Amino acid sequence: MVRIRLITRGDDAGCNDSANRAVWEAATRGCLRNASILACGPAIEPAAELLAGVEGLCCGVHCCLNAEWDSLRWGPVLPAAQVPSLVDADGFFHTTTQALHAAGPRIEEVMAELTAQLERLRGLGFDVRYADQHMGFGWVVDGLEEALAAWRAEHGLLSGDRRGCRLPRVEVEGDAVDRLLASLAAADAGTYLIVNHPACDGPEMRALGHEGWPGDRVAAEREGDRRLWSDPRLLALVDSGEVEVVRFDQVPEA
Repeated sequence: MVRIRLITRGDDAGCNDSANRAVWEAATRGCLRNASILACGPAIEPAAELLAGVEGLCCGVHCCLNAEWDSLRWGPVLPAAQVPSLVDADGFFHTTTQALHAAGPRIEEVMAELTAQLERLRGLGFDVRYADQHMGFGWVVDGLEEALAAWRAEHGLLSGDRRGCRLPRVEVEGDAVDRLLASLAAADAGTYLIVNHPACDGPEMRALGHEGWPGDRVAAEREGDRRLWSDPRLLALVDSGEVEVVRFDQVPEA
C-alpha cells in the first residue's frame, strides 16, 4: 500500500550538456518524474532533442531571471533592449536575486520575458505542464508572486514550487540516499516534494562555480544528485509499493 507520494524534480536542464545528460539518465533509468527546463540556458536546443519526447517525464519551465555562475552566463530570451531592467551592463541576467532587486525590475518586463521562455520551450517541442522559479526570485518586486499566479492560470500551468510538503530532516550517518530513506521512513503519510540538480561530473561542471562555491564542489554535489535518482536502495523502496514517485500533473492542487 502506498504510504507516500513523492514528487521528484530535477532542475537546470538546458544549462549545459552535463545537466541534460544527467536529467535524461535520471528519467529513463531512475525515478525522476519532473524536469525543470531553463529556456534561456546555453544548451536548450540539445535539451529539447534529448528530453522533449521522454515518456513519463513531466516538463516545466524553470522561470529564470538570474545567471549565477562566474564562467557561464546567459541572458533573456527576449532581446536585452526589450527588458533593460532585468539585465546587467553586458546584457546578461544578474548573478543574484539581491542584485536583480537592486536594479529595480519592472513587472511588465518580467512577465514578458517569462512568456517568451514558455513559448520557446513549447516551440522546441516540450509539453510544458508546470512552472517554477530558478533561485526563488518572487520577492524581488512587490506584486510579483500574485502576477506569477495569474500568469500560470492564463497559460494553463501548475505550480512547481508549492506542491507537496517538505520531508522531515533526520540526522543519520551515511550518504544522501541514506538521509533520504531516513526522512521517508520518518514522514507521515502524504505527498512530498524533493528537488535537486542532477549533472554529470567532469570538466564542464568543474568549470562552473562562484564565490563560496568552487567548481569542484558544484560538480561533486550535482554528481551525487544524479546518482541519487538511480540508486538501487531508492529504487527498491519504490518497487516495494510503499513510496510512489509521481509527476506534478498527477497531484491535485493544494
